[in-house]
Amino acid sequence: MSINFKGNFSATAIGSLPHTDIEAACELMFKSLPEIPCWPQLPKLSVREDMCIQYTEGLPCAVINADGKTVSIDVSQDTSGALAGFYEVYLKNDPDLFKISLECAAGFYAMLDRLNKSSQTSFRALKGQVVGPITLAGSLKLSTGITALYSEEFFDVIIKLMSMKAYWQYTKLSPYGLPVIIFADEPYLTSFGSAFMNISRERAISALNEVYETVQAHGGLTGTHCCGNTDWTMLMESKVDIVSFDAYEFMDKYLMYWREIRAFLDRGGYLAWGIVPTSPKVMNVSLNDLIKKLDEGIKFLVSKEISRTLIQERSLVTPSCGVGTLTMEEAERVMTLTHDISLAMKNSL
Repeated sequence: MSINFKGNFSATAIGSLPHTDIEAACELMFKSLPEIPCWPQLPKLSVREDMCIQYTEGLPCAVINADGKTVSIDVSQDTSGALAGFYEVYLKNDPDLFKISLECAAGFYAMLDRLNKSSQTSFRALKGQVVGPITLAGSLKLSTGITALYSEEFFDVIIKLMSMKAYWQYTKLSPYGLPVIIFADEPYLTSFGSAFMNISRERAISALNEVYETVQAHGGLTGTHCCGNTDWTMLMESKVDIVSFDAYEFMDKYLMYWREIRAFLDRGGYLAWGIVPTSPKVMNVSLNDLIKKLDEGIKFLVSKEISRTLIQERSLVTPSCGVGTLTMEEAERVMTLTHDISLAMKNSL
């Protein structure tokens, strides 16, 4: 990997917070993630910040449903003109044509504003995020009743749309002279291999790689977060740089793939250990318990002859998922614990 970036248990987050005060959300991100801040997605501020609506600007034939809370794709009329128009814009390769508006990502603009005013020198990287193409395509229905995941035309459009939204974020975060990490989050991958997600492994990897390669071609790092269990082999065989997993609930299941983890680290991959639970359980766990759990996972990989130094250089600390559905108190505890675990792990290096 060309970017000289070491994880060293730095803290970052998946993205969502329950705040409706934009500045307070940004303040929490910068305070608890002093090395790798990310912008806050605020689904309680506006339905347009829901992860499956937030990135649909520019999607041809998209309509907001009567409930005002979901989007679908209208294919009842001829779609050829709309699709041709999309590809015409896409082929210009201009990320500004795919920008995410202030109405859909208030936290992103607040982060840029803060970076412009900040004299903070602790930053080691900056993180942005989009919804992954598989999750978005699996969540959006065509007017025929099938999801976009099973429409070759619209799945391809969604892959390219997410690639350009990721690229646009990269161009806005890269002027600060720091490594830029863009995640394509894929909660839908928990259904991979089931009747709910009947696409081939090759198609899934190809869809993800298209997003990763768009960011990597310009010098960015990529990640994917999956909040449940999935075929981790598939993800580690993709071109992703960072695999983000729920290390609180699913550590044992993920570490079963230790051979693939070793190969992934050897090729330059990073692990984002989602060690802080993002459920009400967070109010009853202690810092020491979480550090002990994380250390047990690391010791297991060391027992499989993976270098502790390599693990350290390729590890980040995160919450196990976004915290947009939690109470303010729970969310703040998640972020505080994430910060404190990162600090404790760094002090033990």
